[in-house]
Amino acid sequence: MSDDIAIKTEDLTKAYRSFFGRKKVLALNKLNIVIRKGEIFGLLGPNGSGKTTTLKLLLGLLFPTEGRAYVLGKATDDVAVKSRIGFLPEESCFYRFLNADEILDFYGQLFGIPGKERKLRANRLLKRVGLESARKRHLKQYSKGMLRRIGIAQALINDPDLIILDEPTSGLDP
Repeated sequence: MSDDIAIKTEDLTKAYRSFFGRKKVLALNKLNIVIRKGEIFGLLGPNGSGKTTTLKLLLGLLFPTEGRAYVLGKATDDVAVKSRIGFLPEESCFYRFLNADEILDFYGQLFGIPGKERKLRANRLLKRVGLESARKRHLKQYSKGMLRRIGIAQALINDPDLIILDEPTSGLDP
């Protein structure tokens, strides 16, 4: 695979089988895409069209029924590639008793980022997402938009080679 490809899928398919004799639901049917490094790519479509399923397949959170997917030149089940990805899920679940500094420090530790570097990155990211003045407030006191912005900072804490955002503008002011 070419070094300039960030994401590639080959006939990527996901079917959900339901219980109790119901029919299977085809969430994704033979998706073929190539996204090059440096490109911004958006998935658009109505509810239930397979956007979130596609992202979960790319992240290795779901396994395809058929086909293959590659992220940064590796198969999606390759654990080593995960540290090179930043991810913001549709619904972020944070420890709401922590503040912004603590949550970014926590995620930075998960990536093995040294303490001084974690602080530098947290400062830079909180400024970037406009949460410097709220950095010591507990997340339970944050509005939905503020939670979304701390989620964006969390997705960037590891300085990822690839960023995957699911519904990134949900709850954000223009």
